[in-house]
Amino acid sequence: MTQLEILEKCLVCKGELLEKIYEETEEQEAILDTNPFSEEAFGRTLERKEEYIEKLTQYDKGFEQIFAKIKGDVIAHKECYRARIESMQHLIGKVTQKAVRIQSLEQKNRVKLEIYFNSRRQQIKNFNISNRTVSNYYKSMSSGGKADAYFMDKKQ
Repeated sequence: MTQLEILEKCLVCKGELLEKIYEETEEQEAILDTNPFSEEAFGRTLERKEEYIEKLTQYDKGFEQIFAKIKGDVIAHKECYRARIESMQHLIGKVTQKAVRIQSLEQKNRVKLEIYFNSRRQQIKNFNISNRTVSNYYKSMSSGGKADAYFMDKKQ
């Protein structure tokens, strides 16, 4: 019974972590919607999400290990554990719903981030083109002045 309680507690903790991940993802969405876009703030949310995801992975591994140990007993005595199993199924449903919400919001953010990066690439490309144009102009002006002086000296 204690191991089932641990599994239940693990599912509750996973739900809480997924909620935190969702909040960070919402914050990322807000950052992406601001102008100018703050890459530092976005990076901080990524770091926090990474920590939550690592913890989530640890919970998943722990859940799988414990479940592997007690799976046979739980299947053999389903009736004894019915209430606990139903509770865990309910928690698994909640965890799955949260994961789907996160996935949906992540997809929206990914599209916004791609638009931002494409815009930045275009700005950099335009800057480089302008820079080359100005550089070529100065080179041609520099060269042109020397040629005129050369011809002036020849005329005299």
